[in-house]
Order: sequence, then C-alpha cells, then structure tokens
Amino acid sequence: MTTDLILDGGDRARAPRVALLPELNPNTDLTGLVERVDQDKPARVVVPAAALTAWEERDPAGWAKASAWLAVKEVTVIHI
Repeated sequence: MTTDLILDGGDRARAPRVALLPELNPNTDLTGLVERVDQDKPARVVVPAAALTAWEERDPAGWAKASAWLAVKEVTVIHI
C-alpha cells in the first residue's frame, strides 16, 4: 500500500501508518506523532506552534501527508 492511498479519494481511513512513515523526514519528531496516534488512537492531539513551524519548514510534504492522515483518522489537531 502506498501513501497515495492516504492522499487520494480512495479508502484512506484504512491506510496504515507504515505506508506513511517512510515518506516523513526522519530528522523531525513528526514520525513520533504518527506512531503515538496510531497506537493510542486519541480524539485530539496538541501540537506546539514551534513544532508545527518546524515541520512546515523541514518537511512540508511530510506534514501535509501526516495532516491528511490525521484528518482521515478523525484526530483533531490543536495548535498552541
């Protein structure tokens, strides 16, 4: 399964995190967020503004994919 399944109009909710993780920059903690959400299945996550800015600067495509994945998983991202 490829990450395209996460971003297209198909059955995105079933796309596993393992398809997403290889496409994220390993130098950010975005992978940790994805892993925690997949494991704990929270309804919402709190993301500090500094982290969001760093993801947008260091891995904008990765953040876009992770953000879409979170939306499909119906996880609300709260920015502080």
